[in-house]
Amino acid sequence: MSEIERIQKYIDRTKFPEGKNHGYSMCFWEIEMLRKHMDTDMSRTMILLFEYGRAKGYRAAKAEVRV
Repeated sequence: MSEIERIQKYIDRTKFPEGKNHGYSMCFWEIEMLRKHMDTDMSRTMILLFEYGRAKGYRAAKAEVRV
């Protein structure tokens, strides 16, 4: 199993609640901006993607607790 497959399996096993916290998903313009940034600094963009996802997840979890 490749590392990509292992990561995808990890994501698939994570149970995300359906229909909640859509405000914490990435928007098309964010994905497009990051894709363009990949051409200039791929390593930094990968780190930025991880940190952004982590921040989005943290805020989604906080919002879930408030509900």
